[in-house]
Amino acid sequence: MALTCLLLPGAALACSCMADEQGKFLHVSAATSTSSATISLPANARGVLFLPETYPDYVLRDEGRYSIVRQPVALSTKNFRIQEHGVGRKLTPVVVRLRVEKQMGQQLQGYYLASPEMQQCTGQKNASLPICRSLNAATEDWSEPEPQRTGDKIKRFALQQGLRDISEEVDAAYGLYRIEAREGFKPGKQYDIEYHDGARRLKLALRMESLPLSLNQPAPFAIHPQGPPGREILPMASNDGSCGRRIKVATQPLRLALPPSYERHASLLLYFMQQKLQQADQQHMAAAGQFTPFHYWPALCTSIAYGGSFHGEGRELAIGDCQSPAPRQVKAFAGVLEVEDRLHETTLLPVSFPAAKPGQCPKVKDDANLRYFVPAMFR
Repeated sequence: MALTCLLLPGAALACSCMADEQGKFLHVSAATSTSSATISLPANARGVLFLPETYPDYVLRDEGRYSIVRQPVALSTKNFRIQEHGVGRKLTPVVVRLRVEKQMGQQLQGYYLASPEMQQCTGQKNASLPICRSLNAATEDWSEPEPQRTGDKIKRFALQQGLRDISEEVDAAYGLYRIEAREGFKPGKQYDIEYHDGARRLKLALRMESLPLSLNQPAPFAIHPQGPPGREILPMASNDGSCGRRIKVATQPLRLALPPSYERHASLLLYFMQQKLQQADQQHMAAAGQFTPFHYWPALCTSIAYGGSFHGEGRELAIGDCQSPAPRQVKAFAGVLEVEDRLHETTLLPVSFPAAKPGQCPKVKDDANLRYFVPAMFR
């Protein structure tokens, strides 16, 4: 999915990013011309993580909270083959949807199933049909002043048309999966896993270690400041249609501390950070008073691993407006989902910034268009 598609309506689409191929195993070493990708997992691992990177097939969507889509298509076991290396014994693939978004309290977007008639209305095809004209009229009018936009015109239209709410079905179909074997993976063994989708093939060599990951730890996951807050000029993704801008902002480096037994398996860690602003902040599109995901994102085309960060190794950067940065609370969700079913939630870390010194924050032209921007797939 090209990131230009994720900019706000009305933005000049000046930034064009190459889309990745859909579907990948997480936490694996790169394949070479002579060998498959590899991964080593603790003895108590249930399976390998797979991110399909597929999305609902939209008939109608906007930047609000609701969409009309075709029938969702979940990842299928038919896309995978598993066998024990050197023996050839075939194992039965099992795909398990890990609904990390729900664990983190992220509100589900509303999805409604398009009627067969509506599915004729893709693009300009059949645009003159009455149902297609009605669909086009159901989108938000972004020329209206923001207070007049309710964000629920599609919902009202869907209810008027008697469309079925399939939000749970869509959430169950799209996102992170764990690929398991019904027979289980045995410690010390090696397995060959293959994903196939049409002509595309991904091969993975799974090595099971002899020791498990200990999940009973007295020290929990925690977020700590990594140095003092400051003011820096940084490249940052923005919502003005460009790939990024250099902006002076307030910064606070953060680091996720792991329980001792997880240190050895840090390469398998997924972590997601959230913040709740205590007041409005010019550098953030999120409203104050609710937890929302955040990343330091230097440019729209920057590639950041799912469940990771630009700086890596559990490090993140809290960003605020240079002149008036909002104090906030920060927390993280983290875990090794090859082994566990749920992420661990940290306690809250208060983050505040010192007041700007006179002349420290230069006036930036059109501040409203340079707000810190996190692409939609990571919100």
